[in-house]
Order: sequence, then structure tokens, then C-alpha cells
Amino acid sequence: MDVKVDKKQIHLEHFVHDAKRCIGIVCPYDTLLIAAAKKAGAKWSATHKRWYVPNTPETLREIFAAFKGVAWVDMEGLRKKQDMPPTGPIGVQPKKGTDTPPTHLPALHLTPAPPELNAAQVAALDSMRRKLEVARYSPRTIDTYLSATKKFFQHFASKQPNAIETNDIEAYQYHLASTRKVSNSYLNQVVNAVRYYYKDVMGDHHRVKFIERPRSERKLPKVLSEEKVAAILKAVDNLKHKCILMLIYSAGLRLGELLALERTDIIPERKQVLIRGGKGGKDRVSLLSEKMLVLLTEYLHVYGPGTYLFEGPEGGMYSATSVQMVFKRAKKKAGITAPATVHTLRHSFATHLLENGTDLRYIQTLLGHASSKTTEIYTHVSTKALGKIRSPLDNLDL
Repeated sequence: MDVKVDKKQIHLEHFVHDAKRCIGIVCPYDTLLIAAAKKAGAKWSATHKRWYVPNTPETLREIFAAFKGVAWVDMEGLRKKQDMPPTGPIGVQPKKGTDTPPTHLPALHLTPAPPELNAAQVAALDSMRRKLEVARYSPRTIDTYLSATKKFFQHFASKQPNAIETNDIEAYQYHLASTRKVSNSYLNQVVNAVRYYYKDVMGDHHRVKFIERPRSERKLPKVLSEEKVAAILKAVDNLKHKCILMLIYSAGLRLGELLALERTDIIPERKQVLIRGGKGGKDRVSLLSEKMLVLLTEYLHVYGPGTYLFEGPEGGMYSATSVQMVFKRAKKKAGITAPATVHTLRHSFATHLLENGTDLRYIQTLLGHASSKTTEIYTHVSTKALGKIRSPLDNLDL
């Protein structure tokens, strides 16, 4: 039984458009894939029913960057011999009996496809998925664990899972840290996934008992000022998109929580938003502002969504990539150059509440943090709190 860890796939092939060599992107209709294609700078050919980009090494790298974590990129079509377009002015064919010199393009440095899993590894991932689902892990956590474990197995393509020893696992960690130079958070994900497989699926606690975890990084959250948040929200003209970004900020939602909201989760009479099954499978309520309620009422009247509060063009849950693209466009239009993502709106919500005098315990409840220590990090980025502290340099008579 095959395990579909990465469910989506696109195919690249040679494609001639307006007598120019291009890379054709063949994929099924899917909002996530379409958003990634646009991110790579692709244009749509209505005649040939596919997306395309110029055939250059730079655009190929952009394709891989745009589809990373979204879909597998199959490049078998690019390895096939290409029929060359005619040279000279567009529409003018070369004379009979003459040879058309090929158009020279820089050599493409193709990333080799990852090795196929062996039968034992496929069965191991299948068992791991079942165990995670029975334990009621969130779909996102399941995908993260399976993806990390799959890459781990691919690194040992010739070995069965039972034959991978503790020293092999440690060597893989060293490879990720020294050669791949992955972040501490990703390295920690790998440790969690591999430990779960051997400890909880195989019941072999000893094999991963002494596996080292990376030292935890203490990074301050990125926060935007109230003025910059307002500028971003004002830059959005589309009613649906404005509601999405405003609701994330006004209720301090994670992106996944926003996408999972159903119409019935909006409680106007209590001015509350119900977040069901948030991080850790916990339910909580957050704020529904007066301005947000007015805008949501208009949105519901115009769009009339079905089950989910925000739905895609074909119904069902809205795409996370689409929300990220909406935020990126609004940030650019507002002229905000500070580094920020959709999640920055949640951090800004917490920081602005703190700066406006809200007790830290209430902020913890609204955010759904299990520990107050997690919420306390916002005291380190509150400009109003820091602004009250006088530097000792200002006391010197210079």
C-alpha cells in the first residue's frame, strides 16, 4: 500500500511560445498549485492549457522555490530532446533545404530526483500514519512527521528501517546541521519524527534514547506597529481578502485556525470567535471587534459561503498560500519594507494588547498558550514598556 506523503505533483516539459523556448508547467486545476505557479512568474497559455516561464536556469530555480513544500516537481520532460523553434522574425519559416541553427541556452543544473522508498520504508510510513491518526495528531503535524521521516528514509535508501542504527541517525543529524545547515527548528522536527517512529511505532525506545536535540533558539517575534498594520489593511481592496487579514489581526489567529473557521464559529451576540481544535487540540474563544462584525456581515451577504467562513473558488477550505499571497501584495502596496508574514499579525495583536494595558494572563487565554512563559516573550518587544526605561547614558554629564 503506497503512502501519499506529498499528494501533489507537477510536470515540467519543453514548450515553445511565440517562437521562444519556454518551460511548460503541467498540473491539475488546484488553487495551491496555481498560486505557486504565479509565484514562480508563470503565465497561462489558454491555447495550450498550461503555465509557462522562460527557459533559463534562473526561472528553473524560481519554480523549485515556489513549489517547495507544495508539490513534487517532475523534470523528466525537460530531459527529452526538444524540437527547436525557427529562427529569424516570428512567423517567417526557414527556406527549404537550409538548416536552422539551434538556439544556444545555458546548461541547466538539474536537481536530482530523490530516491524511491523501498517496500519496507513504504510500509513503515503507512504504519506511522495510522499510529499518528489513532493518536489524534493534527493533519499538519502528521504531514510534518511523515515528510521528515520520508526524507530520513530516502537518505538511507538502501536500508530497511530496522537496519538503521543509532549511529546512522546521529550521522544524519550531523549531515543536516553541517552540510545542509538547516535551522534548529527543522532539526528538532526531524528528531521528533524519528523518535516517534522508533519509540512509538516500533516500540524501540533504546535506539533513540540518547539522540541529541539541538539547543533551543530564543528568537523574538516580528511585530509591526499599529500604524503599519493599519496601512496593510487599508491597502486591501477585495472585501473577502480584507476580512481575512482583519480577522487574523483582530482575534490573534494562527493561519490554520483562520482557514478552519466555520460560519457557526462567529458568535455576534457575544462578540466572540470560537476557535475549535486549535494547537494541541484545544478549543478557545477570542475577540470579535465591532469593526470586524460590520465587515463580516457585509462579506456574508455578498459571498454567502457554505460550511467554512472563507472558501476557495471550488468550495471547501480556503488556501493557505492564497492568504500568504494576499498579505504579501498588501504589504508591498502599503510600502512596508519591514520583514513580516501573515503570522506577524498574530504577534502584533498580542503586543498591541499588552501595550494598551491588557493583563498578560488574558492575552495568554486569547492566544491559546499553554504556558505563561510563551506569552511573556511579548514583553521583550513592547516599545511602550521599553520606552519608559531611561538609559544610564542620559544621566551622565557629557
